[in-house]
Amino acid sequence: MKGSFLGLFSATFLVILAVFSRGGWLLVGQGFSAALSTLFQALPLLVVAFIVTGQMQVLISLEWIDRLWYRLTGVKGILISSIAGGLFPGPPYVYYPFISTFKNRQIPSYMFFSFVAGKQVYDLLRLPMEISLINPLIALLRNLITLPVPLLMGLIFKRFISQKTTARFFGERGI
Repeated sequence: MKGSFLGLFSATFLVILAVFSRGGWLLVGQGFSAALSTLFQALPLLVVAFIVTGQMQVLISLEWIDRLWYRLTGVKGILISSIAGGLFPGPPYVYYPFISTFKNRQIPSYMFFSFVAGKQVYDLLRLPMEISLINPLIALLRNLITLPVPLLMGLIFKRFISQKTTARFFGERGI
């Protein structure tokens, strides 16, 4: 957490310096005004997202997930993890806090990775919007083309980092 905050703070400081060099304090003030406007628009979504995250953590116990993921290892586990990621509701600020609770668990890291890849690639809750706004054929084609991606990524991850659990994988990186 400290490293993430320090990195984001450094990036913020550099962007403020760049804005200041282009337009002085007036432009920096306009940037802060735009940031506050965005914050007030996103704040209700964030509050609801954290409520959903808390409710999901109560609804789906870590013990149940442990039992499920210990039984479903290998290719079957990669498939189930990918599909579960695709079915998990919400944007990143909903599911990242939820899956962060798994980082100290003894879950195979390739299954954790498959879950995240499945969420990013499948996100099946996005499908109705794609169909209505773009084109049903294009939405179907995109989903068919990307169907094997989380599975292949999970298999590649299993092949090269198969012995690590999420606790060991994140522990080595200090995340």
